[in-house]
Amino acid sequence: MSINTIPTDKEIANISACISEGWELLPVYLSINEQMDVDGSRVYKIFHILRLWKRQKNETMKLLLKALQEAEYTMVVDRELLRKMFGYEKEVLSL
Repeated sequence: MSINTIPTDKEIANISACISEGWELLPVYLSINEQMDVDGSRVYKIFHILRLWKRQKNETMKLLLKALQEAEYTMVVDRELLRKMFGYEKEVLSL
């Protein structure tokens, strides 16, 4: 997968599993103003936030990874797991 493509729902699901503490701030870093009231696990809620971002913004994986990088002090993201899942090198994940 190219970093310049729009992530699929499956890729978004995988990314959701890499985000933990501070995930509630994800809409801020993705510039989403819509309120979401979804029941379920943390991963399921993150998945819905990312799907909303995808529908609203229609942006690339690169911009999603950049937003996650910008949140490095407020959100816990397992970048090593992202690298393993998608095959990106560390320098790409730290845009």
